[in-house]
Amino acid sequence: MAKGTKSAVVVVKKKRWIPILAPKLFNEQMIGESYVSEPQELNKRCVSVSLMILTGDPQKQNTSLKFRVTGVGKDGVNTELIGYRILPFAAKKMMRRGRNKIDDSFLLQTGDKRLIRIKPIIVTRGRTTGGVMASMRKLVRAYLARALSKMEFDQIVREVVERKLQHGLMIAIKKIYPVSTCEIREFFPVTAEKVKEMGWVVMTPPAEPPKPEPKEAEKVEQKEEKAEAKEEKESATVQPTEQPEAA
Repeated sequence: MAKGTKSAVVVVKKKRWIPILAPKLFNEQMIGESYVSEPQELNKRCVSVSLMILTGDPQKQNTSLKFRVTGVGKDGVNTELIGYRILPFAAKKMMRRGRNKIDDSFLLQTGDKRLIRIKPIIVTRGRTTGGVMASMRKLVRAYLARALSKMEFDQIVREVVERKLQHGLMIAIKKIYPVSTCEIREFFPVTAEKVKEMGWVVMTPPAEPPKPEPKEAEKVEQKEEKAEAKEEKESATVQPTEQPEAA
């Protein structure tokens, strides 16, 4: 008599759509969905979304935010911000002929002891000398190191998204040379292990606020004022042509 064989029981878990939520900084808005059987399957997965979707501002459509799933919440899976960047084609369009660009990248420590790599981009309003650009680069590093050392990570994100950090930096560097563009091209947090592995150096914020030398900016402004005065003088000397009286 043949012995009975045992059949394996296959359990099929039903899949469902799990909402992916932004951090509290962005009011826990839904930034996506994933079709999985268990929310835990999404742990450590990453998702990128346009800043326009989170803010409703069409002018921010060229900025991308990257989030990573950190755990399961009540209404979906929670995330943390791990990257902010202006899309490469948009950053490329900032540069114009007859101008200079300062494109930098360095490591800073925030007020809550997190390490971030930040990449500012500065475009001048005209061509200038290497010495002026070196002074501007030095000021940018000192300004950001000092400012970010007093802010927590979430506050830095808010300041960059609302362009308050960029505005303050532009005011400072315009005292050296006129600037047409001042942006944070990219920033993202890094681990201490990664810093040690790569041999990166963390910038130390200066004890005193950076003091720019406004000599070059004054020269440019004086030159522009002279050009405007010349144009006004030339336009004032041109008299309208008198029309002959009708017979």
